[in-house]
Amino acid sequence: MKLFKWNSDLKPKFPAVIEKFLGKKITDEASEGEDVSTVPSVNISDANKAFEVNIALPGLDKNDVKLEIKDNCLIISSEKQYDKEDKDKDWIRKEYGYASFQRMFQLPEIADHEKVQAEMKNGILSVKIAKKSEFSENKKIITIE
Repeated sequence: MKLFKWNSDLKPKFPAVIEKFLGKKITDEASEGEDVSTVPSVNISDANKAFEVNIALPGLDKNDVKLEIKDNCLIISSEKQYDKEDKDKDWIRKEYGYASFQRMFQLPEIADHEKVQAEMKNGILSVKIAKKSEFSENKKIITIE
């Protein structure tokens, strides 16, 4: 095994997944304390009668989330501004913050836009999109000769 010394031209590159997990940028290009913007994690399942999308939104209330279907896309988004003020005898500390995200998912032809249910519980948004019952997939099996 060889050991070598880092020089200024050769810096370690950390995968984005590590930075995302830590919530901070590790590379030198970021200023100290700079937060990494994150995109909420999503699980998508295709059940017999519906598609289900579960998205992790800890710290958000259902009133902070916007859910819409536009141009055959499911769009989940949020914009939240907040401020916090601490007062004591001789000082005041005031912090401002802003957070936003948007996730878009192309819906298949079989999705029924009229039958959508959404529920927010324990920081998880669950969206169920029913499948059209009268939809018949144009599918043909071709024999290979």
